[in-house]
Amino acid sequence: MIRLENLHVRVGNFDLRDITLEVPKGGYALIIGPTGSGKTTLLEAIAGHAQLRAGRVFMHDDEVTHLPPEQRGLGFVYQQYHLFPHLSVRENIGYGLRQPRGNGPRPADRVAELAGMLAIEPLLERRVRGLSGGEQQRVALARALAPKPSILLLDEPFAAVDPATRQVLRRELRELHEREGITTLQVTHDFDEALRLGDLVAVLAEGRIAQSGTPEQVFRYPNSAFVARFVGTGNVIAGTVERIETGDGPGPFRARFTGGSLVLDVVAEREGAIHAVLRPEDIVLSLTHHSGSARNHIEGRVVRLERLGPVTLVHLDVGRPLIASLTTQSVEEMGLKSGIAVIVAFKATAILLV
Repeated sequence: MIRLENLHVRVGNFDLRDITLEVPKGGYALIIGPTGSGKTTLLEAIAGHAQLRAGRVFMHDDEVTHLPPEQRGLGFVYQQYHLFPHLSVRENIGYGLRQPRGNGPRPADRVAELAGMLAIEPLLERRVRGLSGGEQQRVALARALAPKPSILLLDEPFAAVDPATRQVLRRELRELHEREGITTLQVTHDFDEALRLGDLVAVLAEGRIAQSGTPEQVFRYPNSAFVARFVGTGNVIAGTVERIETGDGPGPFRARFTGGSLVLDVVAEREGAIHAVLRPEDIVLSLTHHSGSARNHIEGRVVRLERLGPVTLVHLDVGRPLIASLTTQSVEEMGLKSGIAVIVAFKATAILLV
């Protein structure tokens, strides 16, 4: 378990402030955010490499705020791996096992076990300098896991590998996490990675946690325009909300959202300036007007198609840019192509106001 209470770290002119977060024992959490938001600084604060100005760090209910890094019982895999180029793969993995403690694993047995888990047995006698990025990543993971740490910190571990290798390593890392049961905290800027790996996601923005929750909660219900844009929700439109039903009682009410030339029926809880968030998969396209339950029907035109395997993003012009997500099969059956006129439909309840 990792628990952070009101952390404040200053690095140069940058402040990481008011960071409160808990990762349950055996959980897999991801810190996501744009470059410069403080992700790596947060990991370094947890590991003890960055000095705290305020706040406390707990690991498995024990406070470690003032302990040096080597006494915190964690493994750390850096983005650049930091392997020892003059040592073999076997020696790199076993480096932290040179002096086993108590009933800890025998170095040779633990190295062999991890090499088998990560499919790097044929590399054990090689120097790391000639390894590929994916091979170096496996060696770095094995070295961090060798002492059987209770907590694993990962700083953008797949940033230096190609997309195909990244897919394989993601799957292997998740399987390894489940097998070893290690509480894991990973930094990434890739929300797709968070969806595939994490039980918990925290979004960092300018040194503060903008939102945290399960990947599904953050993806489906972003609490701000920034989070919606960052996690790739799709359509974020600035505008205003005006009540259209009578009465002023508490709770949701029917309202009209106006964003430039776009006027939509929505369900709102307050009036005034706001952002409307509409997920691409909640949009239905048709070539003629249909009598479905969707309250919003807009005439639009296809600008271009972006094929992503079984899914195609349809870029639309409805007086402003809009993106819909359809199966590639549906796009082909409808004969959608650039310039074709379409009816864009979606329910009032599909619009999230933040």
